[in-house]
Amino acid sequence: MRLSVILLLSESTALVASGSTLSIETDAKPRSLRSIKYAAYAEEERGLGFNASELKILKGLSNAQFHRMANDREYLKMIFTSWKQGMKSHEEAARYMRSEGVSDSAIRHFLAAYQQHKT
Repeated sequence: MRLSVILLLSESTALVASGSTLSIETDAKPRSLRSIKYAAYAEEERGLGFNASELKILKGLSNAQFHRMANDREYLKMIFTSWKQGMKSHEEAARYMRSEGVSDSAIRHFLAAYQQHKT
């Protein structure tokens, strides 16, 4: 009985070990993922170029949407995609932001990012 259990365990271990190994091709080229990650991180770090006072003003608005757009890149992309799908022009977007109390400098930042998103 012990011999069969030991034999079963050794066979199952050998089977699992052979199934989890990867075959390596001889002509496989190494790929660098660092450059891709670095570019994504660099874009994330750049942000929209808001200074601390502009961010404070955006945070103080009754509509938290713009402060979140300035800080959350994915939320910004989602908003811009919805504007693009709604065929909202730059003028309409600027008019909406002015009606919400967004400063002119912040509007310029958002419109530049919106233009880049549309292309």
